[in-house]
Amino acid sequence: MHPQGAALATVTCGTSAGGMAETVTALRILSLNGENMADLVPAEGTASAPAAHRARLLAALIAGIDPDIVGLVEAPPSQERTERFVAEHLDGAYSVHSAERRGLLGLALLVRATLGIAVSVRSKAESRTDFVLSQFDADGDGIREVYSWANRVPLEAELSAGPLAAPVTVMVLHAKSKGVFIPGDLYAYQQLSRANRMKQRAQAAAIRGRLDHLLDVDPAARVVVLGDFNDGPEYDVYSAALGGGSFLEPVMGSVWAPSKVFTNTHADHPVATRWTIDFADRILNPLTQSRYGQPTEMRSWVDHILVSPALRDSIVADTARIGHRQPAVAGLPPDAARLRGTDHHPPYVTLEL
Repeated sequence: MHPQGAALATVTCGTSAGGMAETVTALRILSLNGENMADLVPAEGTASAPAAHRARLLAALIAGIDPDIVGLVEAPPSQERTERFVAEHLDGAYSVHSAERRGLLGLALLVRATLGIAVSVRSKAESRTDFVLSQFDADGDGIREVYSWANRVPLEAELSAGPLAAPVTVMVLHAKSKGVFIPGDLYAYQQLSRANRMKQRAQAAAIRGRLDHLLDVDPAARVVVLGDFNDGPEYDVYSAALGGGSFLEPVMGSVWAPSKVFTNTHADHPVATRWTIDFADRILNPLTQSRYGQPTEMRSWVDHILVSPALRDSIVADTARIGHRQPAVAGLPPDAARLRGTDHHPPYVTLEL
């Protein structure tokens, strides 16, 4: 735990004849999908009992990790409602910087208020220009399909001042889901699975275009990309048909431009526990792992934190973790025993910024 969030360390840069001391601050970064937080902070009235219990569990999860910066996916859909959650459940410990309305599943950046970091959020209109998504040939067949962001335009913000050695650009992403929930129709399942990955590939190309632009302008740009990518390193037949990963790998960058490849902070995390979501899969249900025909529990690594080349060495060793443990919250009724704060298990890491 680091109650005030800042663990200061001084290093010598050696940029002048006598050497130059630069103070960098170790900050804990959390990528969190709060699972439809609109239910936890309703626009009118009070939350239902299960939602109120879940809000307490989610707050306990955040407090237990004690992050300095949170990239929040599926946040409440407005700044005011997100601020209410922080005030009511996190003791007002964070300043809230929400994206303009993205439907019911919002995006937000929470920054520990005591750090004094300035945050400048790019508008939704600016982001639509920055992350160009219109026509794209996702499957390499020479035909450019038409895509749009709908409600999932990325949130981009610049963090500066406070304890930061230099400004940092933070992007919060919520990629198109690959989920298909029609187990009775295999043909439709296959068609939608491919279509979803094509949409992801188009979104990834738009995001990568923005990242390349930032690095072209400043190769030393300090950029953190985090959120729910709805994709991991798993390589299935639908991704293979597109000639590679559908979202994660294209966003990270190309091996043909190694100087621009982003680093996944959890790449060296033990594989056995490198997962951020678990669910009962009623479609891909291996009978060899199933008990009495019940759905098999599947696990996947879909929530990520990426850093630009300039921040590769800022990753503090042995700090990449995933919040698998569900917090204990006193006073919850017995019927809330099976509730979780969120259906995701958030990754977090400490960066020297």
